[in-house]
Amino acid sequence: MIRIIIVIAALIAGLFFGPEISSNKGYILISLDNYTTYETTIINALIATVVFYFLLGLIEWILRKLLSMSSITRGWFGQRKTRKAQRNSLLGMLALLEGNSRQAQKLLSKSAEKTAAPALTYIAAANAAQQQGDYALRDSYLQQATKSQKGCNLAVGLVWIELQIEAKQFADALIKLKELDSTFPGNKRIAKLYLDIYPPLNQWADYIEVLIKQRKYLSLVDTEFEAIKLNAYQHLFKQLALQSGEALQALWNDKSSRSMRKDVAYQSAMLDAFIEGKYYEFAEYFLGEKLKEHFNVTLLAYVDKIKIMDNNKLILILEKQLKKDPENGAIHHALAKLKLNEDNESAAIEHLQKGVELDPNVDDFALLAKILEKADRLDEANNYYRKGLLLFMSSK
Repeated sequence: MIRIIIVIAALIAGLFFGPEISSNKGYILISLDNYTTYETTIINALIATVVFYFLLGLIEWILRKLLSMSSITRGWFGQRKTRKAQRNSLLGMLALLEGNSRQAQKLLSKSAEKTAAPALTYIAAANAAQQQGDYALRDSYLQQATKSQKGCNLAVGLVWIELQIEAKQFADALIKLKELDSTFPGNKRIAKLYLDIYPPLNQWADYIEVLIKQRKYLSLVDTEFEAIKLNAYQHLFKQLALQSGEALQALWNDKSSRSMRKDVAYQSAMLDAFIEGKYYEFAEYFLGEKLKEHFNVTLLAYVDKIKIMDNNKLILILEKQLKKDPENGAIHHALAKLKLNEDNESAAIEHLQKGVELDPNVDDFALLAKILEKADRLDEANNYYRKGLLLFMSSK
């Protein structure tokens, strides 16, 4: 509507001013340094100005079209490069899965920058480099992956550590993991990776510390947690036993919890470590103390494993316990072994006879028969040999 009004106004103005202008055309003279350069009427000058204006507009339109075509061309070439990169990335992934790591690395590294997810492509290229044993190149790709996308530091860092663990670079993996842990504390995957790194480094004390402190991030049920914890302490006990019996005893006295000191599984682990380190005096003392504090039949098996020096101390403990539980075959068996250590064969025979009556086993039958045979009680010896053989055959 506004355009129509403007056109009508222009026509009316032309009707009024047209005759006046046509009767008085005016005159324009353009000169430079006394030389006439251009002269014409005002109307011709106006017409020339309008034509020149439209000519400039036409030139501008042509230039825009040319530039637009250049931008389209650039866009087409850019899209073509992107499509090619995506295709090479896919081919690289397939080559990696097929085990062709060299081809995979070549395709993935070249296409990474142009793909939609450059960090993932660089990670795949790093994996391919690792399969070729080129750890320096692997680290280079992972570094580029970190820089290629914002917000991928944690993901790239976790993959980096997993690849280092796979390559058995445990010390380097631990350094990287600690750096990552300081930046992203409380991460569940980081907590689990500590448990993968510490055992190969034989750092069992650190392993136990992480296991206990990070338990809420590990998603372990109580039975799993206790089993893993016990296994870790078994390794720690044996590690300390390589140093000295004192170091192992000090850990038990100063750094173990009350519940752990009462747990027969941990007591057995301590005894195993003492025996493995050949610290029999420590083992004997420890066994006596535990049987006196909280008597447990399970520990009686260690009477056969330890070279007992003071038989009398353990005999007194077991005889006291036997008065409370006279029908316990395991106590009779242990007392028989201790009596044999003192060359008291008659007492050993009595305990073994009572023991096989309450809890028959092949080894005790054989031991009893051997002692009786040595004492020239051949009929009794043959009887127990026969009973032991029948028990052995029945267990098959």
